[in-house]
Amino acid sequence: MATKKCPNGHQYDSSIYGDNCPFCPSSSHTRVNNDFDMGGGATRATSDAWGGGSGDGAHSYGAVGATAATKAFEGFDGDGGHTVIRTFDGSDTGNAEGGRKVVGVVISYSANPAGEVFKIYEGRNIIGRGNTADICFSKDNQMSSQHFLILYVEAEGIFWGEDQKSSNGSYVNGKFARGMVELHTNDVIVLGGTKMVFLGVPEF
Repeated sequence: MATKKCPNGHQYDSSIYGDNCPFCPSSSHTRVNNDFDMGGGATRATSDAWGGGSGDGAHSYGAVGATAATKAFEGFDGDGGHTVIRTFDGSDTGNAEGGRKVVGVVISYSANPAGEVFKIYEGRNIIGRGNTADICFSKDNQMSSQHFLILYVEAEGIFWGEDQKSSNGSYVNGKFARGMVELHTNDVIVLGGTKMVFLGVPEF
């Protein structure tokens, strides 16, 4: 690890962050997932960037594979929620402001008959009732605070979904989601009293 100290006295791994300290407010590595708000359900930022929905914050990637997950997920600081998405060639992805790449959407008509669209970003996306969820359905009392995970690792190119030990379970295409399940475009996901359709963004 190449340790470096910024002018504010923070020590960090310069092989991951370069000259940008991830602890300073001006850092370009701050995780962003709150730039899209449709009203009834809101996409929010959360400091629970890499921990799962279970009580201890730990998460098992299951079928994702340890090698892909380890190489793709580097550079997380648990205190500040700073995230850098890494690819196999070591380059960073995302825009100049540090936002993650949009790789899909979920659309729901349950709360609003006109429909609501929520962005799915590269990495972890938690759907739930709690205000710490990345995609929040605060009015669905049948949904757990952190109910369902959608995970996308660019190096692997596969979407995964996983129930986060919710009270009422998660269903994909009418089947109970047990463990990690692979998600495909047009899959119908039901969480609590909310139904949504998942759409992955085609590669271009």
